[in-house]
Amino acid sequence: MNFFGRLIALVRGFFIRAGDDLVSQSPDAIKSTYAVAIQEAKKRYKDMEEAVALLARERERTEETLKTLSREDEELQKKLEGALSAAEAEPDNPTHREAGTRYQLRIQEIEGKQANLTQELDGQSRKVDEYKLRLRSFMAEIEQLKREQGEMVADFMSTRQVLLLEDRLKGLAESAVDESVVAIREKVAGLKAQAKIASEMSSATVGAQDKNYERIGEEKLAANRFDELLKARLEARSRVKDKARDLG
Repeated sequence: MNFFGRLIALVRGFFIRAGDDLVSQSPDAIKSTYAVAIQEAKKRYKDMEEAVALLARERERTEETLKTLSREDEELQKKLEGALSAAEAEPDNPTHREAGTRYQLRIQEIEGKQANLTQELDGQSRKVDEYKLRLRSFMAEIEQLKREQGEMVADFMSTRQVLLLEDRLKGLAESAVDESVVAIREKVAGLKAQAKIASEMSSATVGAQDKNYERIGEEKLAANRFDELLKARLEARSRVKDKARDLG
């Protein structure tokens, strides 16, 4: 039985056990019932708040990782520029080409990570915003319970108000808070399941030969890219010299 369903059961059970006359003369019993329900709701709200905080912290980690990768990319771009300049000045020195290839390979790796993390950050932000809205709705329902606590105590002072209380409790049973709690639980459980699968997948290994092919391919692509950059720079320099000679 859900939280608000238990609240209604408690109050209705009190009706059955005590009778209408006793209920109308015992507003403290109803007040105590609401107090227990409100405390339980506050505890559930706190649990959800902590869960949302954990999601927000994961979003912050993703943001920090993206910033770190961005700084590293800027540094590598500078180093790549230096390697290109050195290779242009000393085309027969293989050290410059090896360094430039290494820089280009890492830049390609960073770009791939940035794309994945950017997509992940977008999803995390949407979830955090969604859960914040649910928390605000849940808090509104708690405040409603507090208001109703006083209202119901006043109503119970007269046995003629018992039917009105029943109607209000039926309305309370249809509140969105209960649905929000269930939805948040399902989403958090799904998130944990996804995280577990992602962890398992990330720890899975592929064949050593496939990994070797992948590494060789990445190095080849990086080396080719460096050669293209160097060739473009040399051709540009040659065109400038030819133009200067024609003008002279």
